[in-house]
Amino acid sequence: MDLDIRQSGNICCLKLKGPLKYGEGVKQLDEAVEGALNTGHVQLLLDLSAMPYIDSSGIGAIVDALRQAKKAGGDAKLVSPSPFAAKTFKMVGILTLFKVYDTEAAAVEACPA
Repeated sequence: MDLDIRQSGNICCLKLKGPLKYGEGVKQLDEAVEGALNTGHVQLLLDLSAMPYIDSSGIGAIVDALRQAKKAGGDAKLVSPSPFAAKTFKMVGILTLFKVYDTEAAAVEACPA
């Protein structure tokens, strides 16, 4: 998995490219989330448009990112989840935990300054 990270103000956009599954991908996401939160970027935007597959470990990492962000006084939002990701999140009952946006710009606009 590749991870594009962009930070601005208190916002960190993480674009996941490739499958998010047990092992290196999950570890990479966990480290990126921790790094963002430790530097004050408490509004996490998880762009899942280029993530074709996610396993249970990946789902755990996404939920953990939300938990950590809320603990730090922020939030985690989903941007354009791939059809597979959206279907999987809905099936396991976690889609309702997140605010979902079609574009990064819409998600940025919804973040408190």
